[in-house]
Formats: sequence, structure tokens, C-alpha cells
Amino acid sequence: MLVLLTGTVFAEVLQALPDSPDLTRHYLFYLHGRIVEGSNGRPISSDYGPYEYYKILEAFSDEGFIVISEIRPKNSDPQSYSKKIKVWIAHLIGKDVPPKNISIVGASKGGNIAARISSALQEPDIRYVILAGLFAGSESELGLKLSGRVLSLHDSSDRFPISPEDYFIKSPKLQAKKIIITSTGLGHGLLYKPHKEWFSEALSWINLK
Repeated sequence: MLVLLTGTVFAEVLQALPDSPDLTRHYLFYLHGRIVEGSNGRPISSDYGPYEYYKILEAFSDEGFIVISEIRPKNSDPQSYSKKIKVWIAHLIGKDVPPKNISIVGASKGGNIAARISSALQEPDIRYVILAGLFAGSESELGLKLSGRVLSLHDSSDRFPISPEDYFIKSPKLQAKKIIITSTGLGHGLLYKPHKEWFSEALSWINLK
């Protein structure tokens, strides 16, 4: 289905899998942060302002991706939700969508969910962009071993402890890995909008041949 994102612009954003996937297109799953759960898609943080969920989806769609995303119910269980998305991705691959045409962008809690998907799938050609979501300690607690091509990105002023190195060292089957630390001063608010500091890096990573 097509989702109306603004009063005048339609973007190609799906809330579920298409019945007949186009094998020539690139499918991008966007997994939002915790604050968006159960909201109208534009929750407001007292620290960072509005989370522009729909603007992020529209920005990716404008780049030519078929975006698959939904607002999770409040207090969604990360493990259960990661299993749901894993099944969706497996379905796309089963329909002959090349894994290299699938990417997952996860922010904060969504990044934690993306890491669980990466560890569960062990698919080398899927690309992941994890925004301030590789929280220190989670990799040991959950026994995560990432797979695929993983970009971790967060701001140096983020108040959460982010430690992608801990994940990478325990993930010998990673096909590619990269860490980018921005210095915007936005902290965790960096991921609240499609700021060029992360968005352009995400596009470059996803579009790498």
C-alpha cells in the first residue's frame, strides 16, 4: 500500500510485505526508536524535540527505496519483534529478492532489534545501519554475533553507552563493518530527523557495490 506522508506528497512506504515483490528494487526496513512506539509518528522529547518518523521514511523513499516500516505497539518486546522482521526478510529472500537488495536501518531500540536480526539471520549480503543502538553490554547479555555488512553510527555526545567495538570483536562472520562517530552535539537527538550527518552516510553504506 502507499502511505500518505504529507498533505501533498505520496511516498512508497509499506507497512507490510508486498504480495509480489519487485526483484529489481531495493527494500529498506526502518526500525524506529522507543519513543515512537504507540505514538502518532511524531512524539516529542523534552530533550530532543519531535521525532520525525514520517520525514525519515519519506527521505528514504525519495532515494528510490521501497521502505517497509510500521509503528510498533508501546513496550514492544525486542526479541519478539526481531523474529517478526526476520520472517519477513526470509519471505522476501524466498521470493527471490537478492539479499544485497535488502537493508535494515535501526535507531536506538530499533538498532537493538536490528542487531538481533543480524545475529539470527547470518546472511552475509544484507546491509545494516545501526544508529545509536549497539548498547554496551547487550552483546554479552544476548550472545549476539552480528552478520552481514554493518555500519554503526552515533554522536560523540550521546548520553547512552554505545560500544560497537564489543559487538564487532565477537562477530567473526561479519562481511564488512564500519564505525562512524559524529560530533554534532545533538546527542541521541541525532537520529530524530534525517540529519545529513547520518543520512548521507547511511545511503553511502547501503549503496556500496
